[in-house]
Amino acid sequence: MERTSLMIHDAKSGLLIYRRPQVSNTIPLKIVRLETQLLPMVKFDYYCGRNFQYELSSVERFGHETTLQAFHLNAIQSIYLSGRLLMRNYEEFLDKGFKAIVLLTDPYYELALRIFLLKRMAKTQISFFGDRDKIILAPAAEHFAEVSLENEASLKTALKKAPQSVRNVLVSPVTRQLATTIPEQTVTRGDVATAIDLLSRFAIVGFDTDSLYFQQALSELIGISVDDFPLPPRHSTLEDVAARLRSLHIAELMLEEDLIFDHYVRQAMKPTAPGLPETIAS
Repeated sequence: MERTSLMIHDAKSGLLIYRRPQVSNTIPLKIVRLETQLLPMVKFDYYCGRNFQYELSSVERFGHETTLQAFHLNAIQSIYLSGRLLMRNYEEFLDKGFKAIVLLTDPYYELALRIFLLKRMAKTQISFFGDRDKIILAPAAEHFAEVSLENEASLKTALKKAPQSVRNVLVSPVTRQLATTIPEQTVTRGDVATAIDLLSRFAIVGFDTDSLYFQQALSELIGISVDDFPLPPRHSTLEDVAARLRSLHIAELMLEEDLIFDHYVRQAMKPTAPGLPETIAS
């Protein structure tokens, strides 16, 4: 049977089992994009992923065991994975042919985005959250349901009164992703060095405030035109919320490790920084 395209998915989970390449020449690389935002870059992953033989986005929805199986697809040399992973659990695969990429964001902006999505989750279903996410995020969604994003005092009160189950969703998420191996593990200042050490193994690191360099580096790596990458824009409403959070000491305390991490990474990636790897974009 001749078909120009063919995809086989698991009926229950939606997991991709087999896909006939959608392009004439697939990219002969294994890429894992670490997602650090609660809002996934769906369009970006679709655009990049369709150029690979096997692609699985937001892989955290399927759990640790399934994610490991995707990394273990040794017979396939063209793979694109993305997800909000605890990356230390998969660090070994950076020695087995995978190249990691990440687009980082300002910690306050990500906190604003998380609170915004949690408020929305309290009122409606969000399709890109997996079952595990829904369970973990439910207490935080309930906590922020009636918080006013336009009111600094309302934000301050909500953060101060946040129970541990809510704090776990908000406290330094990027450091947690790079330094811990289980979701419940807390982070300390000592974990910042661990997080930076793992990040130094990434092929491409960028910031969403200066995304052109990220696009150019990725274009060079995988051979796709830089003009076509659909990166999500920053939203002025969330920028305003981030500005309010920036003035709150409680927000600074919650983001302490991520703020230290962000500072040192930005310093290391300045054009004048000595010994800057050519594969890292700022």
